[in-house]
Amino acid sequence: MATSTGETTSLTQKEVNVAAELLIELSQYQPRYQRQSPEEEDTDDEDDTDDEVASTPLLQVSQAHQKKSRKREEKSEQNQPKRVKKQNIMKINIKDFLEEALRSIEVWYKAEINPQEIFGDNEVTRQFSKPIKKQLMSSDVDKDQSRLMLSKEQVKEKMLPFLEESENPVKGVDVSVYGPDGKVQQMRFKFWNGDKTPVLTTGWKEFVAKCGLLMTSDFVTVWMFRHIKTQNICFAIHRARFPLKN
Repeated sequence: MATSTGETTSLTQKEVNVAAELLIELSQYQPRYQRQSPEEEDTDDEDDTDDEVASTPLLQVSQAHQKKSRKREEKSEQNQPKRVKKQNIMKINIKDFLEEALRSIEVWYKAEINPQEIFGDNEVTRQFSKPIKKQLMSSDVDKDQSRLMLSKEQVKEKMLPFLEESENPVKGVDVSVYGPDGKVQQMRFKFWNGDKTPVLTTGWKEFVAKCGLLMTSDFVTVWMFRHIKTQNICFAIHRARFPLKN
């Protein structure tokens, strides 16, 4: 019994020892096994790293593209005012004015004039077009011409959106023109030469006489609007005068 018990104890101890050794081996082997499992994850990590490596140039290209896009946009934004400026620029003979007057003309050209000043407290509209500014030339005040010529590009951009389909400037639209000191003149807004030359005519000569407009020294700001009561197309004209050289 004792021997049997001893053998049983001995066998049990061996089993314990074997089990312990197995546990030790397993404990030593397990990290390798655990490292293998993350290796599969590491494969993903490597892929992630590869993705990062691969995407870095793409990111750089994207950033470079964004920078180029921003540069193009900035260049476009920088170019746009130049195009508008070229389109809207007034051509004047600087020899007609002293340097001080030229500076005043530049200030006037850049300034935003409130057309409501022409009408005082009388509300005539809730919306004016963007203004067109120009120097009055001899052809604008010549009695034989009887018309105010406007920039085609600016008229198409700033004024034509105010017109309804029934209002055809090629055929001509009857308008009321409000000038300095509240002077009003009936005129006709029309395109001459097909759609090439927009003008205010049929009454312009009388308007020039009423307002005492002068060539070269007088500069006008012109707005289009739709009258709040009559719903008819109208114009407002503001005048600025600058001294000429003696």
